[in-house]
Amino acid sequence: MNSAFPILAAGLCLGLLGACERPATPTVASSTAAVRSPVSTAGQAVDDAVLTTRVKTALLAESSVSGGAISVSSERGQVTLSGNVPADQIGRADAIARRVEGVHEVINALRPAASSS
Repeated sequence: MNSAFPILAAGLCLGLLGACERPATPTVASSTAAVRSPVSTAGQAVDDAVLTTRVKTALLAESSVSGGAISVSSERGQVTLSGNVPADQIGRADAIARRVEGVHEVINALRPAASSS
């Protein structure tokens, strides 16, 4: 059995959860800025987790990229890729992440892996 299957299945489930609509959370305005409710903050954390999972799943599904060596984090549509991968995979991983729905920006902090000679 392919070891990536459980990860792909989990990503699919989280992706489906992310597609569910949540009612809009009202904000309370103060004299200087809007204050977000705890429900809104929790909703954002779920959205970030879903986006992270979608990107990681896309990277693992691509055979030309060492998805297991790439760490993914996200915050409000901004995705950060980090880790050490072969130099020729850095641009490919960036392109894969940018194609994922919900990604607004990619911060590519991937570094070329030390060559084993």
